Amino acid sequence: MISRYLKKIITVISCAVFSALFIITLFFFAPKIAAVPQTTGDVTYVRGWLADGTYSGDKITAEIGTHLTAVRINDLTDLGRLTKINYVPDRFISPANLSEEIQIVDLTKPFKFAEKGTLILAVMNLDPYAEDFYEQSQKLSPHKLGDYWHFTLSLPAVFSAANVYQKVNLVARYGEIENYDFTDFNTNYDKKTDRFSAETGKTTIDLTFYTRRNALDDQLNSAQIITIHYQSTGGAFSAIADYPLIGTENAVKGVNQTSDNLLISFAILSAVVFAVLVALSALERSKKFTSAIVWVLGITVLLLCRFFLNGVTGSPLLWTALSLTMPFIILGGAQLALGRNFGKFPAKYIFVILSAIGALFAFIRPFIPSGAASAMGIVCTVIKGIGAVVLSAFLAFALFRKKDDHGVLQSVCGTIIAVSIISSLFLPHIFPAQINPLFWLCAVTAVITFISVFIVFVDMKKSNNYLTDNLHKEVERQVKDIKAVIAERDNLLQFVSHDMKKPLSSAVALCDTAIGREKNAEQIKTIRIIKQDAERVINNLSEIAAYAKLNYLAEPSQVIDMSELCALLYKYHEFDCNANGIILKNTADAPVKAFVKPKGIENVVSNIIINAIEHANCSAITLTVKTDKNRVVLCVSDNGKGIDESLDIFKPYVSENDSDTGGIGLYICKNIIESMNGELTYETGGSGTTFYLSLLKA
Repeated sequence: MISRYLKKIITVISCAVFSALFIITLFFFAPKIAAVPQTTGDVTYVRGWLADGTYSGDKITAEIGTHLTAVRINDLTDLGRLTKINYVPDRFISPANLSEEIQIVDLTKPFKFAEKGTLILAVMNLDPYAEDFYEQSQKLSPHKLGDYWHFTLSLPAVFSAANVYQKVNLVARYGEIENYDFTDFNTNYDKKTDRFSAETGKTTIDLTFYTRRNALDDQLNSAQIITIHYQSTGGAFSAIADYPLIGTENAVKGVNQTSDNLLISFAILSAVVFAVLVALSALERSKKFTSAIVWVLGITVLLLCRFFLNGVTGSPLLWTALSLTMPFIILGGAQLALGRNFGKFPAKYIFVILSAIGALFAFIRPFIPSGAASAMGIVCTVIKGIGAVVLSAFLAFALFRKKDDHGVLQSVCGTIIAVSIISSLFLPHIFPAQINPLFWLCAVTAVITFISVFIVFVDMKKSNNYLTDNLHKEVERQVKDIKAVIAERDNLLQFVSHDMKKPLSSAVALCDTAIGREKNAEQIKTIRIIKQDAERVINNLSEIAAYAKLNYLAEPSQVIDMSELCALLYKYHEFDCNANGIILKNTADAPVKAFVKPKGIENVVSNIIINAIEHANCSAITLTVKTDKNRVVLCVSDNGKGIDESLDIFKPYVSENDSDTGGIGLYICKNIIESMNGELTYETGGSGTTFYLSLLKA
C-alpha cells in the first residue's frame, strides 16, 4: 500500500508535469486568434494639412507593406488580429490622411513608443482591378447587408489618453490630450483640452465597405482609415497595449465578453476564498491561513486589474502597476507557506523580503521615465526568476522531508504558482483570457485553495460537532451530579433541622417550667437568656428547613408580571401590617415583566417585609417597581429607624443588637436573588431603609 508521504510526492510531481504540459499545449497547439495577412499594392494620396501647419498638394504613391501596412477585407475571417500598425511619433496626423513619416510597428515584438503620436490602421476594400473581384465578392456575401460589407474592429486600451477617428469622424475619446484643439482635425467638434488627464478603454467600431465595383476607383477613399491620437506620461506604457481584433460583430464582441466574464467570475471566486480565509483566521485566532490569504489576495487583485484594464478606467497606470505587482505577492505567499529557515539562516524570510522588494519595484515602474522603467523591468525579471527557483527548491526540500507539515493541497498550489511564475518569464501577455494559460493556472490555484478551505472548514465543523457532543454529555453528567449533591444536601438539611428542633423545643418548654419554679432573680435571667438563644436557633432551623424544602436555587426562572407579584404580596402581608399599626402601600400598578424565580422572589420580598414589621419601628412600608435599561427594580421601602451602616447585614448571624445572635434570612435572600442573575442592595438613613431587587427585564 502506498504511504501518504509517497502519495504526496507523486501528486506534486504530477501536478508540476501536467501544469507544464498544459502551458505548452495551450500556447503552442490550442486554437488562437489568427493574424490577418498584410496586403500588398500601391495607394496614392494627396498630402494635406500637417500638424506643423504646412500644406502640400503633392500626390504621393506609397507601397503597402513598405511605406505603410494595411489589411484587405477579402483576407478577413470571423475573427482575426492585427499584428502591425502604422505609427507617426510626436505628431498628430490629420484623420484619414497618411504621412511620409509613417513607421510600421510589429506588435509581436517589443517597441518603444514616443510620449505622444499617431497610430493609423488601414483596412482596404476589395481591389476593383483584381481579376477575381466577383469571386471575392461572393466569399464576402455572409458579411453583406444591403450595399455594404460589415465588419467590427475592437481597439485595445491606448495609454493613457486618446482620440479615435474613423475616417474624419471622431468616434471615441478617452481622457484629455494636452493643448489639443479638435477643430484642427474635426469641424464638427469645437472643444479644446488644455491639460493632460489619463483614461483608457476599449473601442468597438463598425466598419462598412461599399460593394459596387464601379465606385471603388480610389482605394484610399473606399478604405476604412482609423486614426488614433494618443498621449502618455512618457513612461514604459505608451500607445497601444494589445492587438486590435477584427471580424464579425458576434465574434469580436463575444471574445471580449467571454474574457471579461471569466476574469470577473474567477476574481469573485478568489475574493470569496479570501474572505473565508480571513474569517476563519479571525475566528480561530490562527496564523495558519496567512500564506494562503496572501496568494489568494494576489490572484484576486491580478484578475480584477485585468478586468478593469479591459474596460474604461481613469486610472490605467494604477491598475497596470497593481497587475505587475501581484505576481510578486503571489510568489511571496507561496514562499511563506513552503519556505523554511536553515538553522540561524533565515532563508524563508530573506526571499519573502526579496519578493516584497520586487513588488515595490514593479509597482513604481509604470510611473517613472521610460529608460529607468526598462532597467527596473530587468531587475524585476531577475528577482522574479530567483524567487521562482527558490520556491521550487523549497518545494522539493519540503517534499522529501517525511516530517513535513505542509498539506497536499498547499503543496499543489505552491507547485502551480512556481510553474506559472517561471512560465511568465518566457510567455508574452496573451489576450483574451480564455486562451491564456497563466490565467487558467491562476484560476485553478484559486479553485484548489477554495477546496482546501472547504476541507478545513468541514474538518473544523466535525471537530466542533464532536467537541459539542462531548461537552453536552459532560454538562449533562455534571448537572446530574450537581442535582444529586443538592438533593443529598437538602435531605441532610431537612433531617438536621427537623431532628435538632425537637430537643431544642423541649429545652424551651423546660426553661418555661424552670422560670416558673425559680425564685432567684439572677437565675431566672440566665434561664431566659438560654430560652431566647434556643428560640433563635429554632427560628434559624425553620428557615433552613424551608430553604431546603423549596430549593429556590434549583427553581427555574420564568417571565412574570411584577405588578401582579406586588398585588399578591400586598394581599399576603396587609393583615400583619395593619395588626402592627403599619400602612402597607402598593404603587406598582403598571404591567412590567421580569425574568425571575416566582417562589424565590416571593420569599425574599416577604422576608424583607417581615423584617421591617418586626425591627424597623416604621409606620409605612411601600412596594414600588421601576425599569432601568434592561433591568427591572423592585423597591421595598420603610420609614423606620434605618440600619447601622457599619454592619454587613447580608452575612450570616449579623444583627444590630448582637452580631453573634443574628439570623441567616437576608443571607439566604441575597443568594436567591443572585441565583436568578439579579442583585440585592439597600440604602438606609434616618428617614428609613429601601431594599432594591434588580432583576432581568423580560
